Amino acid sequence: MSNPTNTVDSGENSKSTEGITKISRRNFLAATAGGVLALSVGCSVGTNGSKPIVLASSIGQAVPFVKPKETWGADHLYEFLNALPDEARLSLMKSLEMVKENAGLSALNGRSQDVRNIQKEALWISSNILTYPFRNESKLNYHELATWVASNANVDTILSGPAFVLERGLHKQMFSQLWDKLTSAQRSELLEQIDPNGRIKDKAALALLVGRSALTALAATAYFSGFAFYTTMAVTIKTVAGFFGLTLPFAVYTGAAAGVGALVAFLCGPIGWAIMGLAALGGIALAGRANVKKTAAFILQIHALKVAALMEAGVPEKEIFV
Repeated sequence: MSNPTNTVDSGENSKSTEGITKISRRNFLAATAGGVLALSVGCSVGTNGSKPIVLASSIGQAVPFVKPKETWGADHLYEFLNALPDEARLSLMKSLEMVKENAGLSALNGRSQDVRNIQKEALWISSNILTYPFRNESKLNYHELATWVASNANVDTILSGPAFVLERGLHKQMFSQLWDKLTSAQRSELLEQIDPNGRIKDKAALALLVGRSALTALAATAYFSGFAFYTTMAVTIKTVAGFFGLTLPFAVYTGAAAGVGALVAFLCGPIGWAIMGLAALGGIALAGRANVKKTAAFILQIHALKVAALMEAGVPEKEIFV
């Protein structure tokens, strides 16, 4: 489509930039029921040096609602959101771009209202503009969201399985996409950052692998098993961000010495859109259609919070990972 005069933004407010009028999707919905306009939507990584969210230890209270062996429905999502502490709900609002990346707890409106707002925004970004008015955020089927995102990301796992497995598969796929964007030299450097003690053999050969071949080879190492995988993701995001000259808006903690609390603080930062800003998913977003990239950021953030809750509560790995 050549030089459209209007594009559709996912935010609430309309604004004009360089002669191009941006209209919010909600305003667009009110104005017209048709017309598909091309729009490139990306998730940005902040560079303003904002401090990371330090998640309160009360994240552990959400553990009974993680239910990693179950297929999540609308009630699962609602109960989990309700059990989260303020800092965790704020991190979800940031992943959904409902608040600014450096927003503090003053941006919250109270547990009940925040939960409803998160549900509504998740429904909005995952809906077609024509079907949204007929859908109910309280009945948002989380597993359908996770399945849809996993399918678009070509996640190699059983889509009918537990939501936790789908989410973890999406994290692994994001690692694979990041890996494939790197040169062999950058991959070698990343492997050194992940494995400073030389436990991974033949790093030079591994650096030449791409896609699932690399993921399969790495999956055989301890760095991709259990909770260690999330430390690996932390190192990956930090290292790859450095390659691209980006400054992450949260601290990345690595190593066992950092402790669970430090890793939890990382996992509950805006990890979703940090990853999505680097690893393309879904290509061009189209006005009026569900936004797979933003929904993926939400799914990734939910998973990070689940993992944070499990780690904070000291749940044994053998109870979670096969």
